[in-house]
Amino acid sequence: MDQFDHPFFAPPWRRYATVAVCILWGLFELWNGTVLWGILFLCIGMFAQRQFGLVDWSKYDAGE
Repeated sequence: MDQFDHPFFAPPWRRYATVAVCILWGLFELWNGTVLWGILFLCIGMFAQRQFGLVDWSKYDAGE
């Protein structure tokens, strides 16, 4: 699960966009009545938010 600690996600907007897309897609799926896919994407978004919060992003700030 160390894939979240990647330089690609160093800019905060990429982390926010990743989580937002997953959550919004999950809500879209729920709105369309596909509960399984909605719950799946909501869980992926929540998991990504949690994992991004555990990473020490200050090590990438020094490289800027």
